[in-house]
Formats: sequence, C-alpha cells, structure tokens
Amino acid sequence: MSTSFPLSAAQRAVWRRHTQDPSGHRQSTVRTFAVTGALDVAALRTAVEALVRRHEPLRTVYLDGPVQQIRPDAPMAVRIVAGPPRPSAFDLARGPLLRVDVRPMGPNRHEVTFFVHLLAADGWSLSVFFTDLAACYRAALRGEPATLPDLAVQYVDWAAWQTRRLTRERTGELVHWWRGALDGYGQLLEAGAGATTGEPGRGRRRAVALDTGLVRAIGHLAAAHGNTTFTVLSAACAIALTRRTGQDRVLLGLAVANRDRPEVAGVLGFFATLTVLPVDLTEDPAFGALLGRVAEATAATYQHRDLPLDEMAAALGCPDDPDAPDRMPWVQAVFAHHPAGSTGTLRLDGCEIAELPVPDTAKFALTVRVEDTVDGAATVWAEYDTARYREPQIDSLLKAYQAVLRAVVARPATRVSALRALVPPLGGTFHG
Repeated sequence: MSTSFPLSAAQRAVWRRHTQDPSGHRQSTVRTFAVTGALDVAALRTAVEALVRRHEPLRTVYLDGPVQQIRPDAPMAVRIVAGPPRPSAFDLARGPLLRVDVRPMGPNRHEVTFFVHLLAADGWSLSVFFTDLAACYRAALRGEPATLPDLAVQYVDWAAWQTRRLTRERTGELVHWWRGALDGYGQLLEAGAGATTGEPGRGRRRAVALDTGLVRAIGHLAAAHGNTTFTVLSAACAIALTRRTGQDRVLLGLAVANRDRPEVAGVLGFFATLTVLPVDLTEDPAFGALLGRVAEATAATYQHRDLPLDEMAAALGCPDDPDAPDRMPWVQAVFAHHPAGSTGTLRLDGCEIAELPVPDTAKFALTVRVEDTVDGAATVWAEYDTARYREPQIDSLLKAYQAVLRAVVARPATRVSALRALVPPLGGTFHG
C-alpha cells in the first residue's frame, strides 16, 4: 500500500509559500490558552498521540516533488517549556506539523500553546481538532480508549478526488469564466504591481466591537432581503474600504471551506481555497440593491472556486510578487465572517480555559474578519502588514465599518455615496 501521494491544488499553494518563507509565519496558526485547574499533562500527551494516529495530516511529511508521505507515527508533539510561546520554523520533510507547548505558570495554572502548520489543519480543521482532543483527553483521564466515530476518508482521498475533478478541460472553463467575471476590474489588477509586503508575517491587529443590538439588526436586515449575514458584512466592508477613493469596483479575497462532501466534515487537512469576490458598486446603488449584487457574485464565485489562485493570476495577467506569489497584492482585503464557535476552542475536563492573544502576524496585506461571540455580539478584527498600513489608517477603516453597518440597518435604502460620507477619510488609501 502506497504511503506517498500528490498534493492537492490548495496544498501546492501552501507548499510554495513555505519554500519562500520557511519561518512558517504565514503558513501556520498559533493558539494560546490559559488553563486553570488540575491539568493532567500525561493525559494531554496521550490525547494528542491519539489524534496523531487518527488524522493522517498530523503525521504527514512533505518531500521535494512535491509529494506528501504519510508516516506511521510522528515525533513527540507535546513538550514542557519554561518561557512564553516562541514560534519556530516547521521542517516539512521531517515534521511534526503540530507542536503543543505546556508552560507551568503556578499551582494549577498553565499556558498551553498549539502551533499547527496549514498543511496539517485549516481553520475548519481546528474546530474538529479541539472537539476530538476534548474527547480523547476525557478518555485518557479515565484510562480508557477514546470512542470517536470512524473516519470514512482521509485527506489524501479528498485530494485525489479534487485532482480528478480539476481536469484540463475544467481548468480552461474556469479561466474563461474568471476572465469574464473580472472584466472591468483591470485597474485594480494592475494596482497591485510593485506592492511591498515587508518582512514575511510581520503585522499588527486592531479590533472594534459590534454590540448585540447591532448584530441582531444585521441578521434581521439579511433575512428581510433574503440574504446571509455574510452578504451584509462583506458589502459593508467594500463600502468602508472605498470611502476615500470612491472606486466603483472592489476585489475581496475569500477563503472557501470546501467541505461540501459530508464525509470530510470531521477530517483534518488543508481544504480551504483562496478565491476572489468581485463587488460591483457602479451606478451608486442603494445598499439593499447592493446586497443582491453581492449575493449573486458570491454564489458565482463559489461555483468557480476550484481554479488555483496562481493559475487565476497568471491567466489574468496579474502582477507577480516574487517574494509572496499567493499574497494577492491586487486584492483590496481578505474578508471573513466566523459564526460563534466555528473556529473551535480548547476544552479539557476539570479545567477553566480562556484564550489568550498571540503575537501579531499578517498572512496578507490586510484581512478584515468578523467573529461572532457566544453572547450574541461580535468583534471586527483588522490584521494588517505594517509595511503597508499605519495604525491610524486601520482605526479609521474600523470606525467607518461600524458607521456603515449602523446606517444600513437603520436605512437600507441609503446609497453607497451617502454611506461613504458618514466618516471623514483619515489616513491613506486601501489598495490591498
């Protein structure tokens, strides 16, 4: 039985990024938790080992070619450390792609940090990982084997299916469609030329809160127009991004989960695809009308998401950034909406747990992310490259975003031009 397999299109993109940024800053996720209570480190180690056996990507290495090779086991991932979390480079050829650092902070107090390479787990996967880890830890405390449902497939099965689906003919169809969909966005595609990205992974994060009343009103607005909350949030983001330039077309980057097939819902791996959402603001539409445009564009983007981003860029003649070819300098911002609980959180029996902030990084020049909270509110995060933007610019953007959202829930018929005028434009222009 073979243990070596080709990479999926999404994996190839991540692998290329890693070869140009071996530090792993842009290709990894770091999550740190304060754990109060009788943490059983041996049980945690046993639980992590059980997950490594269960999920092949946690014991997969990546060799030149590139190819992925599944190993029967992986080096020990859990270690006791004395200092604060310190990311270190991942060795794709040797592994592991998961590391867990446990830092004692005092009696019944620990900090637990998870370092996970994107090749092993995307955002959806982290929710699966933490759910499985809680079950395995509970079983380890009792001295019992964990009883998790069998996985019908592993990641390499999905990767093979995707490769068969993305034939040369299908790729040609996708290129043709994207050329038509982005006709008229040429100025934006050219604007990314010469964009600087600074030192890989260096960035900052700023945030503002959306109160429960506003979040509830956004949901009502979406329902009243037959749309999703994502549609309202992304449309408002496009307006906030263009409040100074007045440009009538916007390109937002999107990460699509690619979990349509039910058998992969509980599987770890990098399924997510980066794609582009074109937002058409021409003819100064009322916000309610704009929602229809964004909903239609989102549905069409989703149906044509399989084209790898580098192939899309090459087909469209987009500027190439030799330091970060997948960083999308021609996209104004990457946008994401995370419903409450969708990113997963650490849960360990007998412990109280709170997530802690981690050192700021920037996978892209600018990411705007709305995260719903369990109490019905939301937080808007802006993660930005400090070589591209200054803090006053980001604070101005977040202030504008809040103002646009408040205005549209009160008066959905307000036109884009009026919404742009709500907040004086401070700082510089946002060109992605």
